[in-house]
Amino acid sequence: MTCCKSCVEWITGTNFYVYLSHFLSSWGDRMWAFGIGLFLINISPESLQLTAIYGLCIGLSILFFGALVGDIVDETPRLKAAQTALVLQNLFVVICAIVVYIFLVYTDSILAYGAWTRYTIYSLIILLCVLSRLTSMARRIAVEKDWVVEMCGKDSDRLATMTASLRRIDLTTQVLAPIATGLIMTYAGVMFGALFIGAWNLVSVFIEYYFLWRVYNTVPALKKKKNLKKSQKVVVEEPEEENVTMKEEKTVSGGNVDGSSVDNVNKENLECPEEDGATALREIEAEKPMMIQDSPVVEVKKTQCKCYRLFNSLERLYRGWPVYARYDVFYAGLALACLYMTVLGFDSITVGYAKMNGVPEAGVGIIMGFAALFGIFGTVMYPIMRRRLQLPRTGIFGLSLQVACLVPCVISVWMPGSKFDLSKSSDLNSTLLENDNCTHDPSSSNETMDCTPHTIDLASNVSIWMLLVGIVTARFGLWVVDLSISQLFMESVAEDERGKVNGVQTSLNQLMDMLKYLMVVLAPFQHQFGLLVMISFCFICLGWMCYAFFLKKSRGHFFHFEKCTQGCVTKAVM
Repeated sequence: MTCCKSCVEWITGTNFYVYLSHFLSSWGDRMWAFGIGLFLINISPESLQLTAIYGLCIGLSILFFGALVGDIVDETPRLKAAQTALVLQNLFVVICAIVVYIFLVYTDSILAYGAWTRYTIYSLIILLCVLSRLTSMARRIAVEKDWVVEMCGKDSDRLATMTASLRRIDLTTQVLAPIATGLIMTYAGVMFGALFIGAWNLVSVFIEYYFLWRVYNTVPALKKKKNLKKSQKVVVEEPEEENVTMKEEKTVSGGNVDGSSVDNVNKENLECPEEDGATALREIEAEKPMMIQDSPVVEVKKTQCKCYRLFNSLERLYRGWPVYARYDVFYAGLALACLYMTVLGFDSITVGYAKMNGVPEAGVGIIMGFAALFGIFGTVMYPIMRRRLQLPRTGIFGLSLQVACLVPCVISVWMPGSKFDLSKSSDLNSTLLENDNCTHDPSSSNETMDCTPHTIDLASNVSIWMLLVGIVTARFGLWVVDLSISQLFMESVAEDERGKVNGVQTSLNQLMDMLKYLMVVLAPFQHQFGLLVMISFCFICLGWMCYAFFLKKSRGHFFHFEKCTQGCVTKAVM
């Protein structure tokens, strides 16, 4: 009886509402992240260019508007910020899913008006995806970074429990959502998949909206007015140096190091420049708050500060680089950044390429689920490896394992089924005509060609399977090295410089990720993908060398060769 009562109390408690709301939102996000790669390759099956442009636009939007989104969330009342972000995010996804469905069903009729309609639809889809990502970021900042903290108050144990529970929900949806979405698309069709994802977001928004309202009215702490943060403070004079702090959200994802590998980065709570005498200014603000709020000069300064933050990531990289480069962990940070410059991860690029090679949607989803499981296994083994090998050696072990697992990906470029051939023309029409899977009806006015990979024999396509197996197994080493380098930064960087150093690292990661998408934009065709694989592998190896140099510089040696020599001499004497 007591057990049943406890279950009822837990189900009707605020924690349950937060968890269920987060599950619905996370499941929808994972379905959309997986589905958009398949939608884009079905819309533009001749190359990966549209998919790469989508990724590049997402990266640029976060680079320029991520800080501004955090500011807007900070300055908006809690309930309004969370519910507005939730509604807008789901609305953009629903509209985008409808646009994708209409274009796939009525392609011939739409393109009959001219080629301009194609690019208009492309632009509209990418714009809606960008808006959806930014509003998703706003929702996560509002709920996970603010509401949860206020709900727990000073109870650190409860905060740790809730944070771990939310992370487990993320990992669960990361494994299961792609599999479920892939099965739906395989057996019901891609167009039905678009409608299903749109319907999921349309229905879940009402449930999540109610849960947020219920939690807000149950927890008194959420109704308190937000404290004035540094991001809202205004200085009287121009600062000599920018002081930037940031929080980086990390999720275990099948995509990049996510999209896949160290998969997707959010910029939050970015501070305005603050001069050394800011303490005195805070005292003045405490004595005369109304005077400061009503001052027109202050309003102008706040507006200038927001405009300035549009270029915050680049400015943070420029100003923080000298501080970042002073630390020995600088080389380990460069190694981590190199891991972002790769197509060998489960993001929209890899999903699209697998689809081009005839792998069904269900197969892609199952493979992404296995990749997520390998990543989770890496996070479980990391503490054990760190205790046995020590932190620096754990990082080089993870990188070495990742390089070894990716060797089959390079070999796959020359295996049966590979389309790698740089002698082919890079012209779009010529590439389509050379593709065995593309057919074109000269009598048809439709400019598109049927490039569906139904003629591919997956059993004999050794290349694609070697590529996918290598990417999946490499996730273990990827997460080991990611956690190792992250802990190295935590332990090595001075407390008063952590914000600046971590800000530079995040900017580097983001720039390398954007460089990856730019590389695919310039070489988007299937016969060029082998070149991208080799370039990506070279960057992974470059990351290994950077970390090896860090290990040699920080420890004075890379490996105890002298102990091996002593052991051999001892055995010879005996």
